[in-house]
Amino acid sequence: MKTPTLLLASALSLFSVSSFADYSTAKYYEKQGDVEKYVSELTKIAKLGHVNAQYDLATAYLNGQGVEKDITKAYAWYLLAKDFGHPQAKDKYRELRKQVPSRREAKKAYIDLKDSFGKKLHDLRYAPISKHTNFFPERAKLLERVEPEIDGNTRSASKAWVTIGYNVNESGVVEDSRILASFPKGVIDEAALEAVKKWKFEPDVSPTGEPRRVFDLVASFTLGSENSKVKREFERALTEYKTKLVELADKGNSVAQNRYALMLEHGVLEKASENEHIDWYYKAAINGNHDAQMRLMHCFENGEGCQPDEEKAFNWLQRASESGNERAQYQLARIMLNYGSIHYDVETAAEMLKTAAHSQYLPAMIEYSRLLAFSDVAELRDAQSAIKYAELARAVDNNHPVLLSVLGSAHSELGRVQEGQVLLQQALNEANNRSWPAQNYIKLIELSEASMMADTTSDSY
Repeated sequence: MKTPTLLLASALSLFSVSSFADYSTAKYYEKQGDVEKYVSELTKIAKLGHVNAQYDLATAYLNGQGVEKDITKAYAWYLLAKDFGHPQAKDKYRELRKQVPSRREAKKAYIDLKDSFGKKLHDLRYAPISKHTNFFPERAKLLERVEPEIDGNTRSASKAWVTIGYNVNESGVVEDSRILASFPKGVIDEAALEAVKKWKFEPDVSPTGEPRRVFDLVASFTLGSENSKVKREFERALTEYKTKLVELADKGNSVAQNRYALMLEHGVLEKASENEHIDWYYKAAINGNHDAQMRLMHCFENGEGCQPDEEKAFNWLQRASESGNERAQYQLARIMLNYGSIHYDVETAAEMLKTAAHSQYLPAMIEYSRLLAFSDVAELRDAQSAIKYAELARAVDNNHPVLLSVLGSAHSELGRVQEGQVLLQQALNEANNRSWPAQNYIKLIELSEASMMADTTSDSY
């Protein structure tokens, strides 16, 4: 068994360099002398409402650090930081008020910032309102649960915790399972991951009866040895880990902030208040962490820990997609493809799906190929490209009914009607094999047959 010191070092290793655009990364660039990257990172999260980033960005404009010196912009950002509650911003903006070249221009610069990123607007767009309830909606119905296989020696000599994130596909099968957090790292991680991969769910369906994926589900596992020595060592190591974790979180490391929220939410660490974990997810989210942004999206979408709010859910999904997260890009595109949504925007959705598809994200590859094959927008419809993306996706799921229907329809549109009909029949057969609704696949076959009949009739004259 690893010593507690090695366990702690292993658990904290992922925080050494953050993969997110966050405050600690910005300060790292400043320390390295890369002032342009420093200002770039600050600007991203300052606009999201990160008060320390707002204050430091004002100081950068004041000193010409990584940007052209601009007292007017410095004044505006200090004043915005004051609105968000920075304790030193009030004195700084008062000091600069006497130095700005034009108070009128300075006031205008502040109003422009306030109109785009002000505190009231921020709260309306993003801030969670705590929900004082333990009710959480069931987003996927579990039919078959498999427990982790842990050998007797590990079970008796270890105490551990792990949280797994996963998605469920249209057939109720687990996909994209991943370790979100664990302590100590590596003790039961792989066993839990392998167990979750074997779970079976009741397939979710849309209001129109179409099967659909469920995203960002979470499961936690604990291993609790009854050995008193093991318990003491675990509690001591966990206390030390928490101290280091909070230290990193307070320095602005968004991964540590999100990890701390996760451990609070799943009962590994004791909460100081009922919704403390939501507060920490919020800190991580405005600090640029897309995992925390996605967690808040579900919080607002389903009432998982805060008051439901569709617009706030959409806004956080947008922010997560901007970070390059393909899961967020796909889910945002699906909303934008919904005719009934106020956010309907098929062109933007197509660009997002294309970007996520280029990251080889299977759901995006499937949806993008379908859009290219069936879109009502003439500029988007492209049978040849639909075939290309569908064939790429088939490397992952060769017999996916949607991909087969895309290929069948696209080949038919390009004049290869008989080949198209074979593929459409395969799509129908596979949909039946997976117990999916068959109506749309039957319609595509009928359309193809009608097209072939029209071509035959035309040739006879």
